Amino acid sequence: MENPDDILKTAYRIGTLLRATEKVKRGLGTIRQDINVSIEGGERVEIKGVQKLEWIPRLAENETIRQIALMDIKSELLNRGVKEEDFSYNFKDASEIFASTKCKIIKNRRKKEKVMLVKLPKFAGLLGKEIQPGKSFGKEIAERVYVITGLKGIVHSDEKLDKYNISIDEDSQLRSILALEKRNSYVLVVGAEDKAKKALDNVVNRAKAALRGVLRETRRALENGNSEFLRELHGGARLYPDTDTPPLVIEKDRVEAISKKLPEYPWDVQKRLAEKYKIKEEFAEELMASGKMEIFVEIVKEFKIDPTIVAVSLLQTMKALEREGIQTDNIPQEKIKETFRLLSEGKIAKEALEEVLRLLGKSPSIKVEDALKELKLETITPEKLELIIDEILDESSDFIEKSGERAFSPIMGKVMEKVRGKIDGKVVAEILREKLEKKLKESK
Repeated sequence: MENPDDILKTAYRIGTLLRATEKVKRGLGTIRQDINVSIEGGERVEIKGVQKLEWIPRLAENETIRQIALMDIKSELLNRGVKEEDFSYNFKDASEIFASTKCKIIKNRRKKEKVMLVKLPKFAGLLGKEIQPGKSFGKEIAERVYVITGLKGIVHSDEKLDKYNISIDEDSQLRSILALEKRNSYVLVVGAEDKAKKALDNVVNRAKAALRGVLRETRRALENGNSEFLRELHGGARLYPDTDTPPLVIEKDRVEAISKKLPEYPWDVQKRLAEKYKIKEEFAEELMASGKMEIFVEIVKEFKIDPTIVAVSLLQTMKALEREGIQTDNIPQEKIKETFRLLSEGKIAKEALEEVLRLLGKSPSIKVEDALKELKLETITPEKLELIIDEILDESSDFIEKSGERAFSPIMGKVMEKVRGKIDGKVVAEILREKLEKKLKESK
């Protein structure tokens, strides 16, 4: 897989194969996907806990950005002549500097907690460098420190210290006790002395490791497309067979027996169903991926509704509702089918489907009939529709005389305001067009 889209397609194909067996559970938390990303000059980084397919491209892209940024940091450190032996574990206690500080993090520390400080040689500007969207190298080190030591947050000299209420004088004193030169940086932490020293140990170790560029590690996927440190990733030498479970021999006869019962490949099924129901192949693909193919087929067969209307409602309409924050998974399937039954019987118009499904999503326990009453979606007859159209045409006589055939769309909008969801829009358009043409002829 050479790019983020390749990873997405591969993960999707694996998923469709698994679902085709009908032997796997579905839903959030039932399956885990990990992504391994490495670029030229980088290292293999494993990203764990990818819960949704749509996260994959952004996670892979942001990891690529991260690795490039880490290699840039390595290159800059080498250009500055930094070597591993330049790093020191000589930590300073800076607690006295903050005796009357306004910095809340330091002011509110417990009695036995200290402010500990360490110098990072020729690191100026690098801790503040963005390595993922909205995340600096300093923030990444802080996340690593928290995972390993449990100590939250580090403060470093690349940050705007006034946001912590650290004064210019306090900053100057910190630089003084470290004998900080122009291109050096410092990092400070607040905590019990042993914990603070352990945190700074990890800060120095990670800063020193920046000379190697990208590190092999396991990271946790975040919903915003970034990731955070979980643990170091060890090589193959650390792997060994499971000594608790004996090898499982799968007999050739069993393999052959299973092979005879295997279902069709899902991509063959979706092509066949797209042709059978005359819907777009991407609709068939999405219906299968979402697990909605079965209810789609049931609705189309049972109620003889246009397959495209059913597919659009189950896919695009449901997605639009989910973007509104409505949990469409909560709608019982029998109520979805009941809604389409009413559509097939002419008791609601297709324009009302979204409103009905929205209310069912908000109130899954409500009966479909009660939903129609609450939404005031009682159907109207063609005869009543004609009366409404006649009334609007009479009110719009002057406009029709000026606009001619161009009056159709504005008047259609006025009619639909009164009848939307109560009768099929196609029926409205046919009757209105016929009556408008007749009125135009009479006015000549």
